[in-house]
Amino acid sequence: ASGTVEFFPLNGKCQPEKETLSQDVVESLRNQLKINRDYFSMLVVGKDGDVKAWFPSPMWSMGSIYDLVDSMELRQQEQKLQQTFGIRCPDENTGTYHGYTEETEDGYLYHISED
Repeated sequence: ASGTVEFFPLNGKCQPEKETLSQDVVESLRNQLKINRDYFSMLVVGKDGDVKAWFPSPMWSMGSIYDLVDSMELRQQEQKLQQTFGIRCPDENTGTYHGYTEETEDGYLYHISED
């Protein structure tokens, strides 16, 4: 099975960068993070490599994820740096994942394995 990972860079862009992961990388991540391939798992992994949160089902409202990330020390440092350089993402009034709508059917928030 392959998968995707999303990076939220501090480069002036508000959109995450998506990267496709090979089957070998996915298997390595599963082994390292002890993810069972029989069940859905959504993990929030900090820049330090530690798992910060583990969700057994998709999160359609990302507000709690954003709050968790914003509470992390490295994110707070990024926010200060963003303020210094005047980087500001547009406000998202819906409280849902950027770009997600009820009509979205492409599995944007999670990847369903075809295995």
